[in-house]
This record gives sequence, structure tokens and C-alpha cells, in this order.
Amino acid sequence: MIMKRVATPCIVVLLLAVATGTSAQTAVYRHSFSTSAELPKAAGVWQIRGGRLHQSDVTERLAKINVPVPQSGEMQYAFDVRYEGGGIEDMMGGFGIHVFVDEAYDGRSWGNGNSYLLWLNYDPNASYGSKGFMAQIYRSYSPTGMELVAEYDLNAFARYLSTDNAKTIVRARIKVDAQTGSVWVEDPTLRGYGYRFDLGEPLGSGNYVSLRTNSLALSFDNIEITKLR
Repeated sequence: MIMKRVATPCIVVLLLAVATGTSAQTAVYRHSFSTSAELPKAAGVWQIRGGRLHQSDVTERLAKINVPVPQSGEMQYAFDVRYEGGGIEDMMGGFGIHVFVDEAYDGRSWGNGNSYLLWLNYDPNASYGSKGFMAQIYRSYSPTGMELVAEYDLNAFARYLSTDNAKTIVRARIKVDAQTGSVWVEDPTLRGYGYRFDLGEPLGSGNYVSLRTNSLALSFDNIEITKLR
């Protein structure tokens, strides 16, 4: 597993942090939550309120919602995320996105089919992985089987996890090339710059994308998933 920085600007992420284009780009999923919609089965409390998709259960450590999205080749995942509550009482919280999920599990689960979880986590007393503010990648094999395969220390930026920054909307953008295993995560403070990871293996194809949270209330908007090639 290789992770290298491809530009010098810092990654300044409030809680967690998804342009180049090609002629073959195709949007395969888009939702702005400006109107009500029937949500799929999920773990946690997921609702559409105020034009955003909210997960509001701050006690749920395995909150997850699965969205059917066909994925193959090179994909881009983009969305807005905003902190809404939680993480104060137990001083921990996390959020992330499962990509290239083959068979999604709707209930509470540690893993989610065959997939990769791109995860941003703050836990000063972590029992799994390193302590503090970390960017992590997990390989999922089943609802109960998942392993940490890489992590990157973000503790230098933990000072930005403050109440002053809490309500700022962060734009996330991630590109995943299933053929090469290359992952690019944009620095939310400077468009076009980011960090590159090498998963070390091709991902094949996937049928679902999943948003998930741990001990946090978050809201999402302007979700757009695009097949780049």
C-alpha cells in the first residue's frame, strides 16, 4: 500500500474530508435533496430535511446508507458534508464512503460486502489503528470482515476540529481507478490538489456506494457520482 502527496498544500479537513474531465464522463448518480425522496433501508436515522440528507443518531457507531450505483473503470465521487452534532461527549467520531460494494448489507455491520472504505476518523483512544486524527483505508470482505490496510496521520490538523469551524460545508471529491487501484482525494482547501493512494490491486466492478458515520450527526448534499472513463 502506497500513499503519496501529489501537491504541497495542506489537507485541512473540518471533521472528515470527494478537475479534471474527460470526453467520456457520464453522471451515474446525482441528488441535491431539494425534494423529498424515498430512502433505501439503512442503519442509523437518515432523513431529508432542509434540502440535505441527515444522519442524526449520534449514538450509532455503525450508521450506513447504501445507494445502488453501477461502478467500473475510473469513477469520481463528489459531495458536500457538514457537521450537525455529536462527537463531544465521547471525544470521537468518524465518517467515510464505501466504494465498489458488490453486495450491500442494509443492517448494522462492520464491513459491507467486497468493497473499500475511505474513512476519516478522530479517536484519541483508538483500539484499532492509530490514535488521534487519521485518514484510513479499509478493505471489506463481508458484513463482519474488514481490515485496515493503510492510514495517514492528520494530527497536525486536529486543531481545525473546533466549534468555530463546525458548521462549514466541506466539498469532498474522490477519484478511484478500478483498473489500477489508484485513489485520488482532493484537498478541500485548494481545488485541483490532493493526495494519491495506491490500493495495490484492481477493484473490478461494484453495484453500491455507501455513506457511513460513527458517533456523529452529519448532513450531505449535492452528491454526484460520475464515470470518468
